[in-house]
Amino acid sequence: MMRGRWRIILMLIMVTSVLITPMPIKAAASQQQAADIQQVLRENKVNGIVLIDGHVHNPRVISNQTSDDPRLVVKADRLFPIASFQKLMTGIAIERLVEQGKLSLATPLSRYWPSIPHGHQISIQRLMMHTSGLTNQEPPLNRPLGGEKEQEHYLLRHYRSSGHFTWNYADIDFSILAMIIRTASRRSYRGFLNQQILRPAGMQVKSYQQVRPGQVTRSGDDWGQLQTAMSKELGAGDVFCTPQDYWRFYHRAFLEQPHLLRRFIAKHGPAGKETYFGGTYIEPPYLHANGYLSGYSCTLYCNYRTKQTIMLFANNLSYSQLRSLSGQLYHAYFGDYREEQSQINY
Repeated sequence: MMRGRWRIILMLIMVTSVLITPMPIKAAASQQQAADIQQVLRENKVNGIVLIDGHVHNPRVISNQTSDDPRLVVKADRLFPIASFQKLMTGIAIERLVEQGKLSLATPLSRYWPSIPHGHQISIQRLMMHTSGLTNQEPPLNRPLGGEKEQEHYLLRHYRSSGHFTWNYADIDFSILAMIIRTASRRSYRGFLNQQILRPAGMQVKSYQQVRPGQVTRSGDDWGQLQTAMSKELGAGDVFCTPQDYWRFYHRAFLEQPHLLRRFIAKHGPAGKETYFGGTYIEPPYLHANGYLSGYSCTLYCNYRTKQTIMLFANNLSYSQLRSLSGQLYHAYFGDYREEQSQINY
């Protein structure tokens, strides 16, 4: 009888250990995976780099350069305009303010700017999910905006609030979130971002005002036009970052923060449906993001359970080429096909 009890106890211990043991990190990418990724880059004539592998801080870099001009070479340690990749930084900063009790996802926009139409119905969560009904109305600029206060003034003069709270991808949602970070933290957006999110992750970003042309991977477009375009993207694409630093940020400030990651994943919708929250598309077990601005493009896919991640940074693609290429890279790395959803469903 005692032997039977001990046998049952041992079986329970074994089952419990299996349930609580973390999923092992997938091994580094195989030579075949790397070769398949290289072939995708070559066939699509991509001038850029891909960063791959799992839970590591020094990713494997696969390079495919189509230009002999050293100014156009994309490198892992060279500044790159990350465009909408910045939105995750803004989303995480908002979550930090929620943790600190300075706001909640239910806080209405009218608390900060009561003059914005429908602001009492636009919550921070709706901004984080691109369901605010806000859209950008941006007239041409002939010079870069002169910093966060001028960016804020410009954005508050050029927007539309429809009152329709369905999915609509608009950069102004994250610009408004950056402005809320300024107000709630009582410091600059970039100051809060650097102190609370980026420095602890061992990396940094530079604003469009802080860099010179020679420090940045070029795309062939006019430098002044790039700075001007970036200046209209407060919180949504107004910073430069090296690909390697973005990799560090993604892992250290996001994937390695289980409580934060769980809060993001909790926002996902029905099985098989993609949702969006805080700067990332969520379709368990995958996360996805794109960035595109003035000829610069980036995309990433990540399995948040295994931490396997693939990131692309390129400077010679159109947005439609980026969308097509991202699916090919996903297949080359993860080994299965994924159909891009044309809109978010939830």
